[in-house]
Amino acid sequence: MATSIFFWVLLIRKYYFVAESHPYTSLDERPPQIQEDDTHHIFRNIDRGPTSRTPLCIRAYNSMSDECVEEWVAHHQWGPACTGTDLSAGLSIDGVWTWVNGSDPLQIATRQRYKPDKAMKMDAAHRYVEHNELLYSMRSALTSLGDDTMQRLHILASAYPHSNGSDEVMAGQIPYWLENNKALTNKSRIVLHHDADYFKLIEKPGTNFTSWERGEWKEAAIPTFNSLAVESQIQNIEDTSSDQLVYYNDDFFTLRKLSVSDFTTPLYGPVIKTLTRLTSMYLPAKDTFWRTINPAGEEPGIKRAAWVLGMRFSLRPYYYITHHPRTLWLPLLREAAQTFPEAFTDTALSRFRAQEDVPASVQAVFLGSWYVVERHREALLWTWTIAKWGGRSGTLSSKLKARMWNELANEESPSASRLSIPMPVRVPVKDRHVFQAANVSMPTSTEYSFSSKDGYALAYVDSTWPWNRPRHGYPDLTRGLLENNQTADGSKLLRDPSFIPARACVIKRSTCFESYTQNETANNFFRRIAFEKPECGDCIITALIGASGISGIDKFLPHHQAKIDPGLHADALTLPPHLPLTSDWATTDFSMTNAIPKGSLKTGMTLRTWCTRLIQRYSYVLGSVESDFYKVERANTLETKLDEVELKVEEELNTIGSSYSKSEDHTYEDWRSRLGWSRGPLAFLCLNDDVKDTGKLRDRIDELLMTFFDRMWPSRMSFEKQV
Repeated sequence: MATSIFFWVLLIRKYYFVAESHPYTSLDERPPQIQEDDTHHIFRNIDRGPTSRTPLCIRAYNSMSDECVEEWVAHHQWGPACTGTDLSAGLSIDGVWTWVNGSDPLQIATRQRYKPDKAMKMDAAHRYVEHNELLYSMRSALTSLGDDTMQRLHILASAYPHSNGSDEVMAGQIPYWLENNKALTNKSRIVLHHDADYFKLIEKPGTNFTSWERGEWKEAAIPTFNSLAVESQIQNIEDTSSDQLVYYNDDFFTLRKLSVSDFTTPLYGPVIKTLTRLTSMYLPAKDTFWRTINPAGEEPGIKRAAWVLGMRFSLRPYYYITHHPRTLWLPLLREAAQTFPEAFTDTALSRFRAQEDVPASVQAVFLGSWYVVERHREALLWTWTIAKWGGRSGTLSSKLKARMWNELANEESPSASRLSIPMPVRVPVKDRHVFQAANVSMPTSTEYSFSSKDGYALAYVDSTWPWNRPRHGYPDLTRGLLENNQTADGSKLLRDPSFIPARACVIKRSTCFESYTQNETANNFFRRIAFEKPECGDCIITALIGASGISGIDKFLPHHQAKIDPGLHADALTLPPHLPLTSDWATTDFSMTNAIPKGSLKTGMTLRTWCTRLIQRYSYVLGSVESDFYKVERANTLETKLDEVELKVEEELNTIGSSYSKSEDHTYEDWRSRLGWSRGPLAFLCLNDDVKDTGKLRDRIDELLMTFFDRMWPSRMSFEKQV
């Protein structure tokens, strides 16, 4: 890694870091004279050290007892052991906004100064024009979620070398409306971060860069004019109040009241919103021609991110993460960066999106989101193969493999050379009774399309036709359930014995088990089904989900009395459960003694509990919410669009108000089942700046936006300056 990074650092400094060789080329040849004022903060650019390689615990999960985790994760029951569990650590979020004032003379001059000699294929100046979107984006989010849910807000702002010519002194941008004394103290609900502070090199195991080397890397990365580079460093922000982040661009606006569970819950994990259309599918590519055709677009970074994931988890297509506020759990995003340090570090070196002759970038939000999904799949397969069947010996004999095959066969003939696995029949993704028992509010506008409690999402997407996936691209696994009228609780469900599910997939013994009569290590078996032949692992997960019944994952887990090497126990928990943080599965040892980190298995904790907590760490929901993406290009069409949005929001409020009190909290199901709608309400609006008008028409666009913003979100925030 060291050789790779510093090869690029030297290359960038030679060709792109032109601070000394190129004067400013703006009309004013001298840099703007900037002092500490309402819109700039002067500070020293100091070495803040590398990103820590210690994985972070998830506080909400730590609040659950081992007994509660067994009930909830293993059996999907919120039972007596969970009663009274304090989930408050998982019921708040920190909002994170990226922002740059592209109208600032310092930003304009610095952007020109660092622009590469070689012409880029896209003039990105329009990406930086200031329309005061940040203020109203933040107002809209706070109005929607309230102070109790959104407890802290973070602005990721840009900083540039100070006009004194020294790169050790930086001038950081500040929104003109923000109370500086609150935002810069880190003791307020609002925290202002400058890229020069949170851009940090992350080291690969075995490397130990000096302060000078870290400075060289940072000098090659800062200042940046690339939002993808900023996204690659979100995991480094400090002074967060919660583990759950919601990441907003400053052109994202929230149109209605939402619940924390529209974004995340400690029950189901982060809500990752995806599109599973064929046109939204991305094939992995190490190097892609899209970097030549559309270097400033999303495709190169997404396809590269898919390739990075594929090197660790097996190559497969992935689907687009929708372009509205995105949920990121800080411990898991940090872990993704620790797993792929080179991908995150290299992305930060691209000052401009369309810049050539720098390392290929990844879209970090896409990578971090699908990383959670892949880690959950890996945890399920590792638990079943290595923890449950491999055990302390780490060896799978022919007799053990025969028993594994029988378990997968479930009710089929175990002598078959192939198993036809039916679609599982499972309880609904979200259960109103569980939300009520756990004292967690229901989502108001988001469909929970698929939950990790039902296995690996992409296995169903890959094996079923789109018309058999009615839940925004994911299957409805509740078909085949009956209400159990013999119980007082109407929420209890049973499988209909007469229901015949469709086939989900096929497991071939010769392909997945290979040498059925010979011994082999559990490590080799796991690597084969998880990575070498991923279709085997996908179908095995589906089979075990079905064999576990209508809820729970019991068939994956080792027995309560399963033995474990005493040397793996520690006196105190210092690390969360996780598997190796390596970037290439082919060079990774997944054997139990190597895979379980020292300090993650406390004395007295069973192997079953450790595995259950491992699986819980990567819980997730794939969901969908109604949003509108609009390119702001011309004044005449913008006026019509803003009127349409405002009218639609008002009509939806009146519609729900005609059946229920407007002050009442309404769930997604209220909109769909009770009102007969085919969708939820419009929740988000993105006004993407791509203005084509000039002169007075551009001024008209500013006027239209400000009028719309003031009308929609007039309430001031506590950290705004008094007018």
